Amino acid sequence: MSKRLMFAFLAVFSVLLLTACGGYSKNEGSTASAEGTEGASSETTPGVDTSGATYKLRLGHQSPEATNIHEYAVLFKNLLEEKTDGEVQVDIFPFRQLGTDRELLEAMQFGTLDFGVINGPPISGFTPETAVVDLPFLFRDWNHVKGFLNSDVREEYLGLTEDANLKNMGIMARGFRHVTNSKIPIETPEDLKGMTIRVIESPVYVNAYKELGASPQSMNWGDAYTALEQKAIDGQENTLDIIHDENVAEVQDYVSKTGINFVFSFIMASKLEFDKWPEHIQTAVLEAAFEAGQEKTEENEHNEREFEEKLKEKGMEINDFDRNLFEGKFDKTYDAWNKEFGEGLLKKIQDIE
Repeated sequence: MSKRLMFAFLAVFSVLLLTACGGYSKNEGSTASAEGTEGASSETTPGVDTSGATYKLRLGHQSPEATNIHEYAVLFKNLLEEKTDGEVQVDIFPFRQLGTDRELLEAMQFGTLDFGVINGPPISGFTPETAVVDLPFLFRDWNHVKGFLNSDVREEYLGLTEDANLKNMGIMARGFRHVTNSKIPIETPEDLKGMTIRVIESPVYVNAYKELGASPQSMNWGDAYTALEQKAIDGQENTLDIIHDENVAEVQDYVSKTGINFVFSFIMASKLEFDKWPEHIQTAVLEAAFEAGQEKTEENEHNEREFEEKLKEKGMEINDFDRNLFEGKFDKTYDAWNKEFGEGLLKKIQDIE
């Protein structure tokens, strides 16, 4: 099988399997009404009257309300309603009321949903090149991430989804993903060899951990937590906030700050719907999406340090990792990427100071 066919197969396969980036199981008990806003989150923008709104728009995401995903959605809603003086009203449907990331993306493609807050990996099932930001050790540190978010490269990246009828508008940087396990602190790449590690259901993540000699297992978070509890798998990789919020400390002992991958979430819109709105609404939407992403990125960087301290208080042992030890370990992943997509956008991101 050619590498082009392999990448295409893996992208399609990952979309079919994907149920979560943050790993929450579907809330079967709450289904939004297709006709109105039944089940919608009730946050209102202080000081803005949206009772006579001309545009009543819906936003869906797959995470619970006590997450930075929902906070991102609420901030976008408030900014947009304020910028349009109540001409736009946004109703938020959290926790899979309108579907998983993949289902939300499909709804936006067909114009049956206005907005979604979407985790990065599922988008690559619709536009494979967007997975460039998932490549291992692409980002050196938070300054590199924020440099990307403030560069012209950001706009080029967001434009990748246009041909799929998806308008990608805002980016929230969530953080570096680190490995937890209950065997030993991960201090060298060799420590990962043979370990069964739960990873995001993404070919880029799976291939990266295979190159390290680990045994990556793609599964949703509900299954992963049970597998960790029963010691059916050795560990998992995630951001510090998810490690804390999902009580990983109850089933794992060590957090090793490997930071192999960095994860983003995006505010997206149906391009079919976006193109129908008047210019002043489009402008307000783009401004609100950008500003919400910038504000939440700063908060997430700060909170990453706070969550590290909280995990220590819960008894987890946390160790740093010298990323230079991974040098050359992901050459095959990058070679395959460059052969499939070229190094143009990848090199632009790498070259950001």
